Amino acid sequence: MTERDIAETRARYRKRWMEYGYDPRTLGWNKDCQWVRYDAALEGLRSDEFGSIFDVGCGFGDLLMFLRCRGWKGEYVGIDLVPELIEQAGRLHAQDTGSEFVCADVAQFSREHRCDLAIAIGAFNHRVAQGNLKFIRETIEKMWAISSRATVCDFLSTFSEPQKREQHLYYAAPTDILALAARYSRRVMIHHAYMPFEFQVKIWHDDQFAVSAPAFTPYAGLAQKQSEWRDTLVSKKGR
Repeated sequence: MTERDIAETRARYRKRWMEYGYDPRTLGWNKDCQWVRYDAALEGLRSDEFGSIFDVGCGFGDLLMFLRCRGWKGEYVGIDLVPELIEQAGRLHAQDTGSEFVCADVAQFSREHRCDLAIAIGAFNHRVAQGNLKFIRETIEKMWAISSRATVCDFLSTFSEPQKREQHLYYAAPTDILALAARYSRRVMIHHAYMPFEFQVKIWHDDQFAVSAPAFTPYAGLAQKQSEWRDTLVSKKGR
């Protein structure tokens, strides 16, 4: 983000913080759909693919609360530009020894050890002066470097009705995001089935497959079982 974009982002959330305090409206969520987004973000991921999480634009750390309520015991790092939000997150999760909150620009953030999953929910919704696609590309590049298993991001969608869009918000074309994601991996999921006007992209690091059965690793066992079933069927017919 440019210095101008950082200053505008901080001003926006500080204004809401002064008005609402610890409330989803401070983060721009006013329809109680955060849990829907979080649940969708985990769809298609195996539990071992998010043993540790790097949360970009973490706000109050609500994703951590959602995960802990589900019994998740992994390590969590939340990063946000807004000091007030990070301070409140630190207070809310002070007793959680598996969490860390950092006030920083992700573009300037460095971490010695990678997390399994890097995730950004709501981070790309506002228009930025530097250009949104450039901002998205740079942020995903950083998230990809910090993650070892997968990267997940969400976006407002150009599938929404033009007359209902808000000028200060950014609506991404799923085709543009798919093309961007394909630069990193052949194993990509565009998820546009959980809310009507938003979508997510998941990008996996592991996109290996065998030429004999071109299925990605999590599905290779199923392909093998089909081969074994076919061989057994052929064997029985040959008797």
